[in-house]
Amino acid sequence: MEDINDVVAKKFCELCDWTYQAWVTHKVLFDSNPNPENSIGRSPYFTDRLAIITQEYALQQIAKLHDPWCQRNSVNLTIGYIVENGRWGKDKTRIDEIASKLNDLYETIKPARNKILSHNDRDVLLQDAALGSFSEGDDDRYFEDLQCLVNEVHQRWIGGPFPFNDLAKADALEFIDLLGRTPPTGRAYGVGSGRYGAERL
Repeated sequence: MEDINDVVAKKFCELCDWTYQAWVTHKVLFDSNPNPENSIGRSPYFTDRLAIITQEYALQQIAKLHDPWCQRNSVNLTIGYIVENGRWGKDKTRIDEIASKLNDLYETIKPARNKILSHNDRDVLLQDAALGSFSEGDDDRYFEDLQCLVNEVHQRWIGGPFPFNDLAKADALEFIDLLGRTPPTGRAYGVGSGRYGAERL
């Protein structure tokens, strides 16, 4: 067991916040966009690629938070690291419950991470199999639970909550608005399931 200090705790909170920013940027641009044909869809070929890139990156950031905290001679700053090394005392049961809920989404995207995002699994690629799908709203609940865990960590080692950076959402909305002010060109972007089947991200 290792001791967690304020520097480690702050870095963990920052990693979770960056994961949130990656996710919410993709979500706002592609999943929650109420009028994609008049904004993001005005550059369809570029945004088709951008949707895949941002989706894969967000999934990878989520997956990294769930890596084993100890691998060979390396220590990973993950949810498991915080849970197991936090010396949570009477709060351990509550922290375990939050971690368990977070793990539910990870288990659904784990096949995509293992076969596609971290490796180029030949058979999966040739089958063009959809991996990593999850139900609508599961990602929203994941980040609500992650925010709870981050607040617990920040409160314990630094003091006070650590709200995720909602400016990332505002920036994505501003970008959509700016695109909506330009003349339309090309075909409209149809928001689909993504390259690897993560339907909602």
